[in-house]
Amino acid sequence: MTTALVTGSHGWVGTHLRHLLRSYGHQVVGTGRRSRTAPDGERYLPVDLRDARATSALVDAVRPEVVFHLAATLPQRGPDTEDLVADTVLTTYNVCRALRATTGSAPARLILVGSSAQYGAVPPEQNPITERTPLRPLGAYGHAKAAAESLAFAMAADGRIRVTATRPFNHVGPGADTTTVAGALAMRVADVLAGRRDRLRVADLDAVRDFTDVRDIARAYVKLAQPHRAGGIYNVCSGAGVTVRTVLETLLDLAGLDGATVEVADGGSDVRCQVGSAARLATEVGWQPTIPLRVSLRDLLAEMIDGHRPQTDEEGAA
Repeated sequence: MTTALVTGSHGWVGTHLRHLLRSYGHQVVGTGRRSRTAPDGERYLPVDLRDARATSALVDAVRPEVVFHLAATLPQRGPDTEDLVADTVLTTYNVCRALRATTGSAPARLILVGSSAQYGAVPPEQNPITERTPLRPLGAYGHAKAAAESLAFAMAADGRIRVTATRPFNHVGPGADTTTVAGALAMRVADVLAGRRDRLRVADLDAVRDFTDVRDIARAYVKLAQPHRAGGIYNVCSGAGVTVRTVLETLLDLAGLDGATVEVADGGSDVRCQVGSAARLATEVGWQPTIPLRVSLRDLLAEMIDGHRPQTDEEGAA
C-alpha cells in the first residue's frame, strides 16, 4: 500500500484526487492550512507549508512514497503578489527540501501541479501547445508556477527526489466554483433559472480554451505517480479547442434557455487561444480524457441548480 500525501487536499482537484487514490487502495494523508476532520479511511494534518520546520515535521511523520503538491493560491482570489509567490514557490521549496531529507528504498516522488498559465499568450498559429513550447507567462501566477517548476527540478537534479511536473489546462466538472470559466457561466445560468437575475452578462465569448473534466485530470495525476515513471513534464488537457461561446450555449441548452437571456459586454483576455497537446501523456502514460464536455457541464450545472456553491481553497486550477 502506497502512502500518498496530498497538499491542498480539500480543494477542488484535491477532493477528487483523494477519493480516487482511496479507490485504488492507497493510504491517503491530506494537508492544508485549515483544521478539518478527516473522512473515514484518511488522515488529515493541518500544516502551513510556508513554514519550513512544520513542513519537515509533516513529511517526517507521514513518510510518503509520493506527494501530490496541489497547494497554491488562485490568482482570481486577488492575493497579494508576495503571498501568491510564497504560496507557490516557497511551499514547493519546503516540500522538496523535506522530501530530500527522507530515506527509503527509492527516492520520494513529487507530482507538482503547475498550470497552463506558464505558457501565457502563445500565438494561435503555434497551438496546440506542447511541452517544448517556450514559456511566456503574463502575470505573477504564471511566473510563480514556472519558478516553482524550475526550482523543483533543480532540487531533484542529484536524484534524491523524483519530480513529475504537470501543466493542466482549463478544468471543468462537478465542484467547480465561480473562479473558473465554466463555473462562472454555470452559476449565471442557474441564477436565471432561479429568478435571481433576468439576464446573463458575459464577455470574451470568442476566446478559445481547452477544457478537461476534473475527474479525468485527477486520474492523470494518479497514473503519473506510478513507481516506474521516471518523471518529466506533461501537459494535462483534452487537445480540443472550444470557444467560451460553445460552453455557454451548451449550458443554456442543458437549462432549456435560449440566447435571448444573454447580454454580451466589452472586454476580453490577453490570451485569445490556448489549446494543449496531450500527445506525450497519451503515448508515455496511456492517459486520455474520457468524459465529454457536455457531461462535465451537465454535472456542474446540476450542482449549481441545487444551490451548491463550491468553495475551493489552497489549490490551483488553470
